[in-house]
Amino acid sequence: MIHNLSLAMLSNHCEPYVLAPIVRKRDNTLNVPYPILRYQRPSSKHFGVRQILLPLLWYHLRYRFDVLHCHGIFPPGYVGLSFHKITGCPFVITSHGGDIKMNNRGVIINTGITANIKKALCEANAVTVVSNDMKEQILRLGADPRKFHILPNGIFVDEFKPSIKQSNNVNSYILYLGRLREDKGIDILIQAFSAVNEIFPDVRLKIAGEGREKKNLMTLADKLGLGHSIEFLGIIRGSEKIQLLQDALLLVCPSRKEAFGIVNLEAFASGIPVVASRVGGIPDIVEDGVNGFLVDPDNPQHLADKIILLLSNTILRNDLSKNALKKASYYDWSHIAQEYIQIYHEIRQN
Repeated sequence: MIHNLSLAMLSNHCEPYVLAPIVRKRDNTLNVPYPILRYQRPSSKHFGVRQILLPLLWYHLRYRFDVLHCHGIFPPGYVGLSFHKITGCPFVITSHGGDIKMNNRGVIINTGITANIKKALCEANAVTVVSNDMKEQILRLGADPRKFHILPNGIFVDEFKPSIKQSNNVNSYILYLGRLREDKGIDILIQAFSAVNEIFPDVRLKIAGEGREKKNLMTLADKLGLGHSIEFLGIIRGSEKIQLLQDALLLVCPSRKEAFGIVNLEAFASGIPVVASRVGGIPDIVEDGVNGFLVDPDNPQHLADKIILLLSNTILRNDLSKNALKKASYYDWSHIAQEYIQIYHEIRQN
């Protein structure tokens, strides 16, 4: 997200600087059109993350930042608060959903940092989140509603172009794209695909990604007799990923929890509908019956029914695909960057 937002900022005549830690035993040189300012990771347990203040202050003396944008509440937002108190530089906190761990009641699991998180949110010049689902949680932690904004993640729409789909289902496939983790619900997808396969034996399921659940998922596929119809592709990136999306009949996002689900936007921009769980930030993107279908999480039969409906009805699938393309255009990084820039201007003037 930070890389794409920085590229969009450059296109909008802003000058982003990205502060990032030095990764040991790796080449830290990146071929990007904006400066990356490196710092050593904190080494002191006593001062902890506040050690990041030293290189941040040094870079500020050198470059004179207009705004500090902290991607994450803790530690970035906490460090940003200290930086703001010392320099007076306004700061924005963006929560992406995975930066703090909360239970299902919205209580921070690591209670030792609760006070610092609430203080940073309360004193930030602006706070943004990527979905409506996150809004109430973050407001309960102390964010000022008057300074609060919902700004989604985005995509570069022009990178994705729809392709002409085959008129029949021979050698066609549905797609999962993402990490292979338990919370992503791929086991539910495989169970659902067992029912799909009975009606559409020529349609394959392609699973792109890596993760700790891969072995268990492959075992489940074999147990259900689907080993011949499911492909585990590993990590797919760049133009190969775009081609994979373009050629798919539809994307399935069966997550048990999902802060945003940017892969759904990538599918929309590629001209394919989505069947996704009604969790987290997904309903902000997928409109049930308009550009895809929403299903209950952990419900293989509900998921299978919607997949079968789309595979059975080419006209419906094409109608949803057209609406998906329209939806994607609202999430182009150029538009989202302009909204962030507007926030920057407002907090600098106050």
